[in-house]
Amino acid sequence: MKYLDKGKGLKIRMRDHEWKELSLFYSVESSQKFLNKVYTESGMEEPKRYAFKNSERFIFFIKHAESFYKQASLSPLEIKPILLFYGMSQLLKACLLTTDPSYPSHASVLAHGVTARKRKKQNYSFRDDEVKVQRNGLCIHVMKHLFGIAGLEEERYTMKKLLTAIPELHTVFYFQEKKNWLTRVELKDDLISVPEHAVIHYNMSDSRFAEYISHHLKWSFLRKDHNHLVFEAEPIDREPWSSPNLLFHLEKNQYYIPSQRDHFLHLPEMIIHYLVLYNIGMIARYETEWWYELLTQHVSDDYVMIRRFLEVTERKFPYYVSNFLKQYL
Repeated sequence: MKYLDKGKGLKIRMRDHEWKELSLFYSVESSQKFLNKVYTESGMEEPKRYAFKNSERFIFFIKHAESFYKQASLSPLEIKPILLFYGMSQLLKACLLTTDPSYPSHASVLAHGVTARKRKKQNYSFRDDEVKVQRNGLCIHVMKHLFGIAGLEEERYTMKKLLTAIPELHTVFYFQEKKNWLTRVELKDDLISVPEHAVIHYNMSDSRFAEYISHHLKWSFLRKDHNHLVFEAEPIDREPWSSPNLLFHLEKNQYYIPSQRDHFLHLPEMIIHYLVLYNIGMIARYETEWWYELLTQHVSDDYVMIRRFLEVTERKFPYYVSNFLKQYL
């Protein structure tokens, strides 16, 4: 793979790291042992039989995803989101085999599971666009089997609300809107420290804020320590790939929560990436005129937002999948 310049070469090497981790599973013997361990520890019946049945499929899903991602890294922006979305879907299917060994048990789970509204021809804004979670399909199946989330069928999300929950896009939003959507928190020794100035943004007292966080995030309030409120969360809620509320900036290795109380999506970031990338992929496929106007004429701030998201998801989603699988090792 060629390095066009020093900076781009660094990005390529960083991205390749995740695929080196995932390629450790590229052996039937290893993947079979891995799946057998996962199925046995989850109390599944006939773990050896399912591990034998799924080991090759598990490898093929990851290898197919790698082909999509590697091709996307060499492709122009015009078609990159389509390749990334299909690569992402393959990675999710590999993850599903760890929790649903019969996947796909019926045809309804094969659909994408998301719909996007038709684009209006005038005054269209990408960040105001919406996607809706369907009752069947890959999206809702992943929510249930990977994250234990239910009850979000027919739920609608705007692109802006989804994108403001991705910390790497914070710089873009602040530059364009001069508004902070996220508050940095500290994760140390299994404790989460929230700065007191966050309480002011929530228009709450310290005690009310502690109650609010404990109720909505299920974090246990421990104490007030200098200018921070200290909480304890379950281990699964401290993992950035699975936490629906603790947001992780991969490039800075920092953690955040929304700066406003009505911006908690209660969605793991892997789902957020899937929903956003689905919509961008649909635009690239079916809204060709608007798509090429955006890419060639840079007519709106949407161009910068979409470009930055694609840069982030290309590395971050495989990173999350790698961490999801390594939890079982």
